[in-house]
Amino acid sequence: MKRVFLIISILCVAGLAQAQLYVSANATLFLNDNAIVSLPNTDLVNYGTISAPTNGKFVFKGNSNNQISGTSAPNFAEMEIAKTGTGLLTLDNDINVSNKIVFTSNLIELNNHIIDLGSTGYLEDESEESRITGINGGEVVCTAVLNAPVGANPGYLGAVITSSQNLGNTIIQRGHKSQVNSNNAGSSIHRYFDIFPASNTGLNATLRIYYFDAEKNGLDENDFDVFKSEDNLHWLNVGHDVRNTGTNYVSKNGINSFSRWTLSTPTSALPVTGLHLSGQWKNNAANLEWLTQTENNNSHFNIERKYNSDLQFYTIGRKNSSHIDGNSQTPTIYRWEDANVNSNSGSLFYRIEQEDRDGNKSYSNIISVKPEGVALFIQNLFPTLGVKSQVYLQAGRMDLSKMHVQIFDMNGRLIYNKELNYQSQWLLLPNMAAGAYKVFVSSGDNHWNGSFVKN
Repeated sequence: MKRVFLIISILCVAGLAQAQLYVSANATLFLNDNAIVSLPNTDLVNYGTISAPTNGKFVFKGNSNNQISGTSAPNFAEMEIAKTGTGLLTLDNDINVSNKIVFTSNLIELNNHIIDLGSTGYLEDESEESRITGINGGEVVCTAVLNAPVGANPGYLGAVITSSQNLGNTIIQRGHKSQVNSNNAGSSIHRYFDIFPASNTGLNATLRIYYFDAEKNGLDENDFDVFKSEDNLHWLNVGHDVRNTGTNYVSKNGINSFSRWTLSTPTSALPVTGLHLSGQWKNNAANLEWLTQTENNNSHFNIERKYNSDLQFYTIGRKNSSHIDGNSQTPTIYRWEDANVNSNSGSLFYRIEQEDRDGNKSYSNIISVKPEGVALFIQNLFPTLGVKSQVYLQAGRMDLSKMHVQIFDMNGRLIYNKELNYQSQWLLLPNMAAGAYKVFVSSGDNHWNGSFVKN
C-alpha cells in the first residue's frame, strides 16, 4: 500500500495562475513505497522537511513557470520535469536528489543554486529539449569513487573519465556559465566542469566533454578545443585528440591533473590570459615589463601613457606578439623602455592595450612610475613575477613612521591587511593561490599601488 504522510499547507491564492504546495516550519512531508506527488502548475515552497528516502517521486507538470523555494533544501529520491509549452522549473533553493532526475520535457533553471546528486543520484534522459540550464550561475554536483575508471560518467553529467590510476573519491561539478579570462574577455560554451579527485597527480587520464547544441554559445563546434584553468581566471588551450560534432563531444588524452575544464575556440574564446604590467624608473627612463600566461590569435600590444594632467591615455609605442602565429601556451615576458618623458611632471601612468587579429581589444592593469628626483613614498616592489612566499617592499625616504599595506586578489577579496613601520622590508605572504594580486600602501595623504603575480 502506498503511504504519504503530510503535515503541510496547500494554498491556491485567488488571482494567481498556479497553486503552492507549502511545507511550513517544523512540518514534514514524507513519501514512501513509490508514492507520487504530482504538481501541475504548482510551486513547491519548503520551510520544513521534505523527505523521500527510497523511491518516492515528485513530478512537475503543467504549462506555467514554477519554482522550488523556501529556506530548507528538499530531499528528493526522484523528481521528474514534465512541463509543456514554455513551462520552466526554476530553483529558488538548493535541492538534493538521491536517486534520479527524469527529463521528460522542458528545462530546469539553476538560477544560481545547487542540485546535489550525492554519490547515488544521476540524470536520466537529459536532452536538447529537456535539460538543466543556468547561464547566470549554479551547478549540479555529484561524487564518485573512481579507481582506474574506464569511460566513467559520474551522475551522467557528461564528463567521461578514463585513467589507469586510482583517483579515489572524486567531486564533479557541472556549471553552465560562459567562462572568461582575468581581463573579463573571451567566452566558452555554456558548460564547464570542476573535477576534484582525492589523488590528482600523474593521472595520464582522458577526459571527454559532452555538450548540447543549445550550449554552443554562438561558437563554431568545428573549432572546439579543450581549455583548462587552475584558478578559473587564466586559461590554457590544451587542444583536442578527438572532436565529434555528430554526437557532440571533444576529448583530450594525457591529462595528469584535473581542475576546471570547458570547450572553446582558439580564435574567439580567450585571446590573451594573465596580461599583467609592472614597471620602475631606472637609468632615466620608465622600464616596463608585462607578462602573458597564454596567447591565442594575438596580434600586438600598444603601450599607453598619461601624465597626471592628462585626461586620457595616449599610445606611445607598439610591440608585436613574440609568436609568429600569435599563439602560445606558455608564459611570455615583454619589455619596453620609455625614455622620452618629462621627468619633472610627477608620476607617469601606463597600461597595455592588447589587440588580437580579429580587432578585439583588452587592457592590462594600470601602474604608476615616478621619476627620480621626486620625493618617493614607495620606490619599488619586487619580484613582481614568479612570486613564491614573500615580496620586498622598498620604501622611500619620507619622514613617516607607519604605513598601511593591503593586498587584494583579482576578485577584490582582502588577503593581507597590516600596519607596518615605514621602512623597506620583506612582506611574508599568507597562504595564497596562484594568480595576480594588487598591493595598496598608504600613509596619510601618501598613496601607492602595485601588483605581482604569484606562482
